Amino acid sequence: MRKTVAIVVAVVVAVLAVVSAAALGSPVAWAAAAVLVVVTAAVVAVVTLTPTLQRVLVGLGGVLGLVAIVVAVAEFGVRGFRTDSTAALLGVAAGLGGLLVVAGVAAGRSAPRPAALWGAAAVLAALGLVAGVVVAATVPFLPLSRAVGYTTADAATEVTLSTPAGVQDGDVMVAQVFRSGAGEIRPPAGWTALRTTALPGGVGSVSLFTSTAQGATGPVTFTSDTPATLLGGIGAWSHVAAVAAPGETTGAGGAVTAAPAPADSATQVLYFVAGTNVADIVPPEPLADAWTVKADDRVKATTALVVRPALDADPAAPVSVTPSAPLGAWAVQTVVLTAE
Repeated sequence: MRKTVAIVVAVVVAVLAVVSAAALGSPVAWAAAAVLVVVTAAVVAVVTLTPTLQRVLVGLGGVLGLVAIVVAVAEFGVRGFRTDSTAALLGVAAGLGGLLVVAGVAAGRSAPRPAALWGAAAVLAALGLVAGVVVAATVPFLPLSRAVGYTTADAATEVTLSTPAGVQDGDVMVAQVFRSGAGEIRPPAGWTALRTTALPGGVGSVSLFTSTAQGATGPVTFTSDTPATLLGGIGAWSHVAAVAAPGETTGAGGAVTAAPAPADSATQVLYFVAGTNVADIVPPEPLADAWTVKADDRVKATTALVVRPALDADPAAPVSVTPSAPLGAWAVQTVVLTAE
C-alpha cells in the first residue's frame, strides 16, 4: 500500500513540476515528466535501498526543494518576472526534489532514521512545489528578444525588411522605418502603426509599426509615397501581452535623451533612436545596443535600438546616449512591451 501511494504521489509531483515550469504546452516537458515517473515507480517497486542510500536520496530531495524555494522567492519577491531559463530551473528543482523524497522514503523496508530527516525533506520538497506553482500562476515572463534584422534603401519608394530568424507564432514584432524628407511610410497588411515622429527641421521622420507573427513569416515591404532614403529594422519578442509607444523626444546635436519610461518590472522598454548624420551609438551600461543601421549616401542617417535592462536601480529615469559624432536632428521613440 505504501508503494502504491508513493507511485501516485510521484505522478502528482511530476505534473506539478511541469506546471511550476509553465511548460503545460511543451510535449518535451510532459515526456520528461513521464520518464521520471516511470523511473521513480520502478525504483519504488523493485529496488530495496539501504538506510544510507535512503538518507542520501532524501537529503538530495530536500536540498533541491530548498533550491526551488530560493528560485521562487527571487522571482516572486525580488525580480518580479521569470525568464525561460529560470522557469525551467524551477520546474526541474521542484520536480526532482519531490521525486527523490518519494523514492527515498518508499523504496525501502522502512523509513530512514532519523525520521526527522525524511519529514523535513518532504516539507521542503512540498513547499518548493507549491512555491513553483504560485510563481507560475502569478509572476509574468520577461519579454524575450528573439532577434533583429535591418536593411537600407536609397532614392527608393520601398524598403524590404527581413523578418528576424527564429520568430515563432504569437511573437510580437516591432519595426522602425526612417524616411528622409517629407512624406509618409505605409505598412503592409497585418501591420499596425504605433507612432510617427517628425525630426526637427523637416529633414525626415521615423515611424513605428507592430504585428503578431502568425504562420510562416518572410520579408516585409514598407512603401513611401515619394522616393527617399529609407532604413529600418524589425525586432521580435516572445512572452508579450501588449505593445505601446507612449512617448517620444526630439532634438538636435549633443546627447540623445529619451523620455522617462514606466518602472514596472513586468515590462521591457525599447528606445528607438533615429537621427541625421552617421555616428556610432554606444549606450551606457547596462543598456544594450540591439541594432544600428547607417546610410551614408545622399542623406546620411543612423538608427539604433537601445534596450533597457530588466534590472535597473532607477528604471523610470531618462536614458541618455552620446553618439560618437553629433547627430543633426534626432528623435527617440519609447516602446513598452508588457509581459504576458
